[in-house]
Amino acid sequence: MSRFLKLMSVLAIVALIAAPAFAEVQNVKVSGDIDSKAIYRNNYDFTQGPSSTVGATGNNDKDIWFTSVVRVQIDADLTDNVSTCVRLLNQRDWNVTAAGAEEIVIDLASVKMKEFFYSPLTLIIGKQNLRFGSGLVVGDPDTNDTATGQTVATTAADLDVRKSFDAIRATLDYNPLVLDIVIAKINAGVVGAGDLRDDQDLYGINAAYKFDKYNSEAEVYLFERNTKSGAVLVTNNKTDTLYVYGVRGSLEPIEKLVVDAELAAQDGDFALSATNTADRSAWAADVGASFAIDYKWSPVVSARYSYRSGQKTETNVGAVTNSANTDTIATVAPTSKYKAWDTAFEDQTHGIVANQIFTGNNDGVDSNGQTINLAVAAVPLQDLTIAADYYYFMLAEKWNTSVFPAAGATRTLGAGTTYLVKDDKNLGQELDLSLAYDYTEDVKLGLTAGWFLPGKAFLKDNNELASTIMADVKVSF
Repeated sequence: MSRFLKLMSVLAIVALIAAPAFAEVQNVKVSGDIDSKAIYRNNYDFTQGPSSTVGATGNNDKDIWFTSVVRVQIDADLTDNVSTCVRLLNQRDWNVTAAGAEEIVIDLASVKMKEFFYSPLTLIIGKQNLRFGSGLVVGDPDTNDTATGQTVATTAADLDVRKSFDAIRATLDYNPLVLDIVIAKINAGVVGAGDLRDDQDLYGINAAYKFDKYNSEAEVYLFERNTKSGAVLVTNNKTDTLYVYGVRGSLEPIEKLVVDAELAAQDGDFALSATNTADRSAWAADVGASFAIDYKWSPVVSARYSYRSGQKTETNVGAVTNSANTDTIATVAPTSKYKAWDTAFEDQTHGIVANQIFTGNNDGVDSNGQTINLAVAAVPLQDLTIAADYYYFMLAEKWNTSVFPAAGATRTLGAGTTYLVKDDKNLGQELDLSLAYDYTEDVKLGLTAGWFLPGKAFLKDNNELASTIMADVKVSF
């Protein structure tokens, strides 16, 4: 009995200590989701059989595997105008036994303070999602083609759901004008070891305005990525800087027709080597339209053109060692400008197959690319949505094959696979089909398939059809 009384006494003390900490909690919400996928991928190296020069292993890369994403989020409203958000995340391929495969990471962890010393001002501090406009410049800290942050990365890095930044965001709401000011730490380098100048930071301001007519809106933004990381930059007191200026807008000139456009330019210094930098001079543009047809299936048709500038003159002088740049096949002469669009922190998908293959700077699609997209979506049955996307890809600037070995021109793209290439802008075409079914309000079933046919930029011995099929079940709670 004495042990029981001691235990009760300890619990009572703990309760008295803990009570003040929770006394101001007004509301707590727990939510989350479990998303399980079966993924089939074939011929992402564009070759059916073994080869000594093509592909990471030189063999057919056909594979099927399962992966899952689990998220649990806790939102708490504290005193007036103060709230917190914490989300835990696990992403893993099934039956992976390596240490860390089942680790849980902190995906979101932030505090929000509304009317912070000034009624229009809202301040969010901590790990949070940042996305502006269409995700052309800011949306994913490692771009949506790669995945970092867990000990064991999932195989399908392009399907990574982690989008959070360690940041401070100040929002000034002067409805209809909203100003966002952002400071984010992308890479802290080595902390507590002196001034190593090894950080990478993001600074930016985004102004958004909603108009009374035509359901229209406009955004103007300026972002800076300042990179001091990497031995090249530290040793020579160099800084790789990227400045992005842009404007985006959309409107509905007639009922159910929405048109939009975005134009952005980049300048700054591109770190070439231990002693040289090149001036950046790149730009990107998007223009598109969608129309909802008045029919019982609620069809929506859309068209879009995207342009990302590329680097025309390449010299075979070795890989860029600066971690901020991923154009690892070649660099440019110190006296020229670096014109390839830097993907920065983009969060866009142009074709589910091409999105994984053409991931790096100057590799086509997201950088050094032109994309035409035609799409249609409809709801033929209640709770069932079908969609089709067609993509036509071209390089903005042809890859310079004359500087590569005489035995055959090759290019290693951002995903790490080497391809046989030639002097042509035609990258290829892709068709994506998808089905989405709302089984219940909480359960969604999906099936997606994509086929990419390489274009004339690839040699005939390295132009086999690449394909993927994904089936997924997502439960939200």
